[in-house]
Amino acid sequence: MTIEEGLDELSVAVKARIPEIYDCIRARLQYTYEDYSAATRNSSLTEAESETITASLRDVLEYIGQGRVGATRASNETLREVRLAARAGVDLHHLLRGSRAAQATLWEFLLEEAHRIITDPVRRSNVLRHASASHFAWNDRVSASIIETYQMESTAFSRQSQNRRKLSTLRALLAGLPIDSTVFSYNLSGRHLAAVVSGDGVEAVARTLGSASRIRPLVITAEDETGYIWAEWSSRLPSPRQVVLSSDLPKDTRISFGTLSEGLDGFVVTHRRALEADSVAQKLGTQVTWYEDVMLEALATRDLAAVTSFISDELGGLGLHQDPPSRLVETLEAYFASGQNAAAAAQRLGVHSRTIAYRLKLIEGKIGSRGLLRDELPVAIRLSRMVEAMKLELGGLEDSPGLPQPAL
Repeated sequence: MTIEEGLDELSVAVKARIPEIYDCIRARLQYTYEDYSAATRNSSLTEAESETITASLRDVLEYIGQGRVGATRASNETLREVRLAARAGVDLHHLLRGSRAAQATLWEFLLEEAHRIITDPVRRSNVLRHASASHFAWNDRVSASIIETYQMESTAFSRQSQNRRKLSTLRALLAGLPIDSTVFSYNLSGRHLAAVVSGDGVEAVARTLGSASRIRPLVITAEDETGYIWAEWSSRLPSPRQVVLSSDLPKDTRISFGTLSEGLDGFVVTHRRALEADSVAQKLGTQVTWYEDVMLEALATRDLAAVTSFISDELGGLGLHQDPPSRLVETLEAYFASGQNAAAAAQRLGVHSRTIAYRLKLIEGKIGSRGLLRDELPVAIRLSRMVEAMKLELGGLEDSPGLPQPAL
């Protein structure tokens, strides 16, 4: 019998006793370590531990049976138990101690089976020496994997717990309740700029703002992964727009900014305005939105029924952008954007100036010459784009994700 054959035969023999080994391991853990039962009181953790024991026994015996001492990793079952344990607050030392107890029990069965199936003492010694090397190599590598996974999960869970406390505190603050502001680790008395970020770029946006302001921003993530950011922005810094325009921000990320606002009240105001800007950005499909640029749309969303009536009264028979007369509305947009210069409007639209003159005559015929001069007309045209984008159904403004829609 070669050593390889002996290792394979020993592995097969011990595998047949896995249910018995499992029972011995559980008994050893229960009675050797007095604090073991209390540490595994969580039913999910207990179930995961049972799966880990079985999977680990199978894996290490496969490893020994192949006579390997090379690379290996912890099983998926083991890593699942480690993550659950980290979240449940189970001490890492407890996990490693349990793993050592399980491997000590397994080695006792390996010795017993080796003496039963390998009668030649010299051959048995050689087989056990190789089995021991494989066993220790497997245990060292798996233990390292357990430690790394536990540390990573503990760090991630700690961050999540801190974020939940921050989110709860933020909601209380917006509701006007007394709070412990120390949970934010952020200066609420400063000058703030808030941003609402949707997509995978929350950390990138926070780094950009933090690098510009030289102060770590406050970042809170809502349940739907929307990111809420506050950056303390000194009056000595360049304008936030300059910083954003000169930055390479993530492409698949929607970013909406509030206004620069002072103190605790400003902390709330800039956040609410960022939320309102984000609501408009969702409807218009814009990537980077500033509250100052969509203030009119943000105000209009508070009473969409009234806005719809206003647009209808001002535009009369011109219709909205998706309607057949849309080129008349587009002509008016270009006309007002060009300072009511027909030639500049024609250049903007790529048509002849006589075409613009002809369309303006048509518009006068529909809304009257006085209607064309009303200050309200360009406002109605601007708002009509938002109404069209929303495919408006009369009703109130939908809630912003993660937090209740606040009123200013």
